[in-house]
Amino acid sequence: MPFSVESYKQEVFDHIRNTILPTDKILDVGPGAGKYGRSLNDYYIDAVEIYEPYITTYNLKEIYENVYCDNILNFDWAFYDYIILGDILEHIVLEDAQKLISDISNNYVKCLVAVPYMFEQGEWYGNIHETHLQPDLTPDNMIIRYPELKHLIGNEFYGYYINY
Repeated sequence: MPFSVESYKQEVFDHIRNTILPTDKILDVGPGAGKYGRSLNDYYIDAVEIYEPYITTYNLKEIYENVYCDNILNFDWAFYDYIILGDILEHIVLEDAQKLISDISNNYVKCLVAVPYMFEQGEWYGNIHETHLQPDLTPDNMIIRYPELKHLIGNEFYGYYINY
């Protein structure tokens, strides 16, 4: 869905602001309605969105410096210092998601990951990309599946992770 859980959002925004430099370039992957772009609008922040109708529906080009319609698995993110994967990993096949996190970490790019736990979801208003391909995420299997990530904050329903 183009909207994410509001729990801990202010703490996460504060964490990001305390972590990145004013000159850092941020990539918001799957921005949905643009929550991170609106909240971090004093930074250079681009977005990559897989579902073109969201770009127009949520006026993403008015929120971000640049908006790319692409799949993060095909996108060249090497330009960026910080990548936000908010509600993204659950939409990616496990092996591809593991490779993405590993590649980001091995290239020393800081990354924030946000995921819902144990949440089944299918197509949403015609958007097949909304399907959860990892509906079984839990704090325990996040540690096993993504050893590069450390738990930042969360509860039994939702978690935020970082690779630094």
